Amino acid sequence: AIRSSPVNTKNQAMKEQAQGTMLKVLTSFKSSEIEQAVNSLDRNGVDLLMKYIYKGFEKPTENSSAILLQWHEKVRVFGAL
Repeated sequence: AIRSSPVNTKNQAMKEQAQGTMLKVLTSFKSSEIEQAVNSLDRNGVDLLMKYIYKGFEKPTENSSAILLQWHEKVRVFGAL
């Protein structure tokens, strides 16, 4: 989902659909899988992931904030390396 993200589109509906898809993807991961997923991304992918995490905080769904905090923690650790 990150590799096909519509970052440069002006179509707001497409961006919102991508955000919804990313939130579903992020919340489907088990806690033990998050670090490996973050480490599989390049720097640009991690930057885009962080943007999706912040967007997810703006429009939380049931239990999404707790999961997004776990993603945020792993991305911050990655950024500190």
